[in-house]
Amino acid sequence: MILPETLSDVVAAETDAEAEGGAPTRPVDADAAAARTRADYVRVSRWALGLLGTAGTALAVLIAAFPLSLVGAAGAGDALFGTVFVVIALAIGIPSVWLLVALHRSGRRLSRAAGYWAGLPHRQGRRSPTRGDWFAVRFLGFSSDLFLRLICSALSALAAIFSVANLVRGIAIGAPLWEGALWLGWGVLFVAVCAGQFWGVQRIQNGYLARDPWRSARRVRD
Repeated sequence: MILPETLSDVVAAETDAEAEGGAPTRPVDADAAAARTRADYVRVSRWALGLLGTAGTALAVLIAAFPLSLVGAAGAGDALFGTVFVVIALAIGIPSVWLLVALHRSGRRLSRAAGYWAGLPHRQGRRSPTRGDWFAVRFLGFSSDLFLRLICSALSALAAIFSVANLVRGIAIGAPLWEGALWLGWGVLFVAVCAGQFWGVQRIQNGYLARDPWRSARRVRD
């Protein structure tokens, strides 16, 4: 899930971060690495794969919840019918969940690397913060490439709230078991998607904190 031309930047960021520093890097080199890793993270193809994985997992949860409506049925045909639904749900759900996990793991590495390279020249003292950096740090999430992730995170949060609300309502009114399982599965899914999208943007923004003039001035005073 990480482009070959970006992988070396990710590995270098992880190695330097573990060593708590590393050799001084020219600002222009750090800027190029930050641009490459950030561009890799916000690729439209990654977003489309995430949408596909989310839709596939949601569909798998829906299909898997249906056999619970057959609990208590005595007929062998009902059991076979339910088994077919479970097999279909697994066939759709396993690759969809794998896709989401792979995107999360690679996205976590890319976003950390993008944040690391973006703030490295300032942490090394090779570049001083400017007034424009004050706005860049605070409004980074509204950048054209990252704003889509925040929108998806917000929509996932709304879907999670809707699912949890219906789960609580179902428990209160004694809704069927399959309905509770459906809302529970969707709630877990959308919470995970919301958190993954939000923290990806946040990790990049954390790297930009070193460029904040206010924080830099406070460190000097301290």
